[in-house]
Amino acid sequence: MYVIGNLLVAVGQLLRWGIDGLQLLIFIQVVLSWLNVSLPLNTATRMLYAITEAVYRPIRKLIPTMLGGLDFTPLVALAALFLVDRWLVASLIRLGYQLGG
Repeated sequence: MYVIGNLLVAVGQLLRWGIDGLQLLIFIQVVLSWLNVSLPLNTATRMLYAITEAVYRPIRKLIPTMLGGLDFTPLVALAALFLVDRWLVASLIRLGYQLGG
């Protein structure tokens, strides 16, 4: 059971790192949008927007842009990532430790 426990803890930690990284990318993208930094030729900026848009696209189908052009998509994405981290990932890690990981 130790092997399975360790595997679950490792997978949970990798998922947590991925979620943390995605949250950081969303924060960076939001700050760049506030500063009106649009560098279409910059590869890093294009990659950042491609990653965050992949997260935003399903949310934008459910929640349209509000009046005045306010976009709550990043906030909804961060809240969803927070819930996944605190509910699913934490449960996976806790189960791994209970199995002896």
